Amino acid sequence: MVRTRIIEVSQRASEGALAGGAIDRPAVGDELAQWTLDVRGWAVGRHGPVEAVQGVHERSVLWQVPLRLDRPRIAAAHPQAGTDRVGFYALQSVLALPPRHEIEVRALLGGGGHQPIGSIVAERVPLATGFRPRRRPILITTFGRTGSMLLMRLLVSHPEVLSFKPHRFEQRIASYWIDALLTLAEPVSYLSGVAPQADVDDRTWWLGNGAQAPMPWPLRDEGVQEWLGGDAVEELALVAQQRIDALYERIAAEIGGAGEPFFAEKSSLRVSAVAAELYPDGREIFLVRDFRDMVASVYAFNRKRGVSGFGRGKTGSDREYVEWVGSWAASLAGAWEQRRERAHLVRYEDLVRAPEEALGALLSYVGVDASTTTIARMVGRLSEEVPELSEHQTTASPQRSIGRWRADLEPDLREACDRAFGDALALFGYEAT
Repeated sequence: MVRTRIIEVSQRASEGALAGGAIDRPAVGDELAQWTLDVRGWAVGRHGPVEAVQGVHERSVLWQVPLRLDRPRIAAAHPQAGTDRVGFYALQSVLALPPRHEIEVRALLGGGGHQPIGSIVAERVPLATGFRPRRRPILITTFGRTGSMLLMRLLVSHPEVLSFKPHRFEQRIASYWIDALLTLAEPVSYLSGVAPQADVDDRTWWLGNGAQAPMPWPLRDEGVQEWLGGDAVEELALVAQQRIDALYERIAAEIGGAGEPFFAEKSSLRVSAVAAELYPDGREIFLVRDFRDMVASVYAFNRKRGVSGFGRGKTGSDREYVEWVGSWAASLAGAWEQRRERAHLVRYEDLVRAPEEALGALLSYVGVDASTTTIARMVGRLSEEVPELSEHQTTASPQRSIGRWRADLEPDLREACDRAFGDALALFGYEAT
């Protein structure tokens, strides 16, 4: 079975800071029975050594490897290399990438600069198992401080949607298993069972020791590696779906479920993308909020709780945080463009200002009862007190949170937001500053 096809391989190492370089593998027309790419090539710097080679997809670094392969003939033709080791290789699962994707291969040079070596355009088949679930997912693809709690309160009050105390536990059962699947589908993980790269006394050795793991050597037994990156992945996906189904069935039994056809959870971009393949009859809701209000809400929540949540602790300043969120917003916009034909968009502002209209469109998309009586009952549940949400709020009411960025953000941060969110704001119908 062909799972991945190589559509295009371009070579771009003829100029700039590279004296030479090329992608030798894969080649145009290659048809692979797995979801793993074996990328090999070479690179020589013009004025200094190449420190590493990276694979990049949409500004995200997928892998970074040193030059480890001897290429004596190439090195002899480029004496400035100073070593025969000018070749590189990398193994990359494409399961978490879009069905059609491009990986830029670039050389990392001294001082932090980089130079393109080439790029690979590949196309993969959707991940499918044939499993028939009892319940289908409604996955809310979003970020924190976007009104996801509000939307979950509304969804789980619908008689055809199952959830398990979302305001207390905020469960991500589908995310747990799909993330586990994607991790185990990485060659740095599945090859560890055959040829461990780390100390097996380390409790996480089977993950390949995380981001610090060296790239595993490909197996000489290509049939074994092909099975691990192909059939074995589908079998793991089947197990993941079975466990999701079984746990929701147990939850339904505990809380007196009535055979609801859907379950609802919040989700990440990469989980929702794979879930759309595993659950072709599932539903995906893109929940967005004016990204400037979202940032203002994050800052207010962190001050209130004395924490650095929602990724703020990963950045050194508020401006850097805005840039970091801007990358996520760009990815969200790209995912919406790719999946808008089968997904549904909900804007927080519409949900707050006109909940009946927003819910009517959402429920019609899901394919459940969208009668005025049901919608009125759902909206009425919002007036009920939920103690678990008391520390979650940072304004007196949801209506007061709309446009808060104008008063909450300093001018320099508003400018940073314009640069970081401009395209995404326009795509989702928000006005620029």
